[in-house]
Amino acid sequence: MVKRFLAVLLVLVMLAPFALTSSAFAAQTLRRGARGSAVMTLQTALKDLGYYTKAVDGIYGSGTVAAVRAFQAASGLKADGIAGPKTMAKLNEGGGAPAETQPAPVPGPDELRHGSRGEAVKALQSALKKLGYYTKTVDGIYGKGTASAVRAFQQAKGLDATGNADSRTQELISASAAQNQDQAQPAPAAAGSTGTLRLGDSGDAVLQMQERLAYIGYYSTDPAGVFDEATRAAVLAFQKAQGLTKDGLAGKKTLAALETAWKAAKKEALSMPDEAVTFLRTMAAESGAACGTVLLSKHGEPFLIWSFGGIDENTCLRIASVTKWVTAIGLMTLYDQGKLDLDADIGDYLPFKVRNPAWPEKAITARMLLSHTSSLSPAADNYHPDWSKIGVNGYDPVFSEFVEPGTQYAYADYNGALFGCLIEAITGESVQKYMDRTVFKPLGLTAAYTPKLLPSGTVTKDLLDKNGKTAISVKTDINRTFNNKADPKGNNGYTVGRLFINTDSLTRLAQMMLAGGELDGVRILNTDTVALMEADQPGLTESRYGLGTVRLTQFDRGTWYGHQGRYSGLSSNIYYQRETGITMALIMNGYDQKLEDNVVMPAVTLLRNMELLETLCTAAGT
Repeated sequence: MVKRFLAVLLVLVMLAPFALTSSAFAAQTLRRGARGSAVMTLQTALKDLGYYTKAVDGIYGSGTVAAVRAFQAASGLKADGIAGPKTMAKLNEGGGAPAETQPAPVPGPDELRHGSRGEAVKALQSALKKLGYYTKTVDGIYGKGTASAVRAFQQAKGLDATGNADSRTQELISASAAQNQDQAQPAPAAAGSTGTLRLGDSGDAVLQMQERLAYIGYYSTDPAGVFDEATRAAVLAFQKAQGLTKDGLAGKKTLAALETAWKAAKKEALSMPDEAVTFLRTMAAESGAACGTVLLSKHGEPFLIWSFGGIDENTCLRIASVTKWVTAIGLMTLYDQGKLDLDADIGDYLPFKVRNPAWPEKAITARMLLSHTSSLSPAADNYHPDWSKIGVNGYDPVFSEFVEPGTQYAYADYNGALFGCLIEAITGESVQKYMDRTVFKPLGLTAAYTPKLLPSGTVTKDLLDKNGKTAISVKTDINRTFNNKADPKGNNGYTVGRLFINTDSLTRLAQMMLAGGELDGVRILNTDTVALMEADQPGLTESRYGLGTVRLTQFDRGTWYGHQGRYSGLSSNIYYQRETGITMALIMNGYDQKLEDNVVMPAVTLLRNMELLETLCTAAGT
């Protein structure tokens, strides 16, 4: 009890200097990227007024920006999402409160408002849900969520934003929902096919636009990839702020302006101190790399994004063996579904038998493949052998002749090749289609085993050699045949190292693993399965790997889990650390890799100095 009292007292002491009634609070300017007790005070005030619905965490992110912007609009202030002195003063006055906290006017006979119940409320909620304003359960109860959705719709339509649904508001909501549904039939053309996104479009281009609008504070609904009325309202607000033609259509000029604003917001939010920039520039110079990008996050929030050489965290590159880790996540979803027995003979799933000819009676299992203890040879590079002839004449170079399966760790690319074979054999889908359906799209990742299947407009970069010259161009990869149908025998080379992905998407995967298999409400793996992937495997020899996941124990503050990829002059690294909640995604391209304990030196440098970088960036308010 005493400890609890002291903890509460400490919080109160920390918050005291920023109480809403204080002149210190009103004099501040808080913006995206700010952290600390002042932000917590701001969020609490906005939450009390019904504008902020997320956790009070002291982090000025997109949710806080959207709440501030809505408060400013209701208060007659410039809706820029920045909590400056005028906004703070208005909060001090208690102004701008949503309608239900103000003295309520007498409702009309057909008006729906806070506390209303019944079928009329259900119909209202359903219509608002179709339009993207309402995201909660359609339960027929007019609560805070319904009022917020109505208020957002009213603001978008230029109505008095009371949050109460009078007959006029109800008519407009019903008509807009009907219009939205009509425009969605027949199914809209692929978004962006005409170069302009508009009401009724759907797909990755719309989703990306919504995410950017949300990041800079114009869109507060969960992005779903459907251009609905809420999206149109956000586009109109953005166009107005940018001095663009206000037509609600996201054409080339609007999308280009949005891209510029989004990048500027990210840089502003993650502006780094000179010491951190100097450190990163030195790391890059010492490596000799032609280009690179690094993204560090803690507890799901980035605290360092830095790139050089003309690429950034959204540039997709061919990431070599990190492909195996990503594909292993997909393979383990089949384990969760009960479709993969880790200790069964993989020949029970595949249309060919996999046996080390020197140990013909010893089954090779998925657990052995994932932990690199299968006895497949590190030197094997023929991913399309005649399996019916392996072992007929004794030893075959695909295997290590003197290694019994399950008794020795030896990293072999061929293990990763068979990850894709198993996925295709078990599901009857191509590895790309299965990963799209179960991992890539649910998490909002930009990833494909061939660049020809990346979303339109994705920025890519050639794989470079050690001298910074093109080793494998993106054009070459596009022109290569890619079989997007299940073919376990023919497609197994794809999952060795051909995945194209960026550091932003790799970070989301690491954050999902760090969070026990779930991210942003989307569950990919069971929590126990994530733990299994990180652990020593029962019945097998000691391995540096769990299941598809390497473990680095030589650095401070705990174990790093993830994977490394190296090919020609490119290296990729993705790691997460449970003890600190930090993730690190790094891609370096066009350099002569130097290793320490089999980890490329740029990654070693970052991991060894992670606490320093975290301290520098946190102190700078990022």
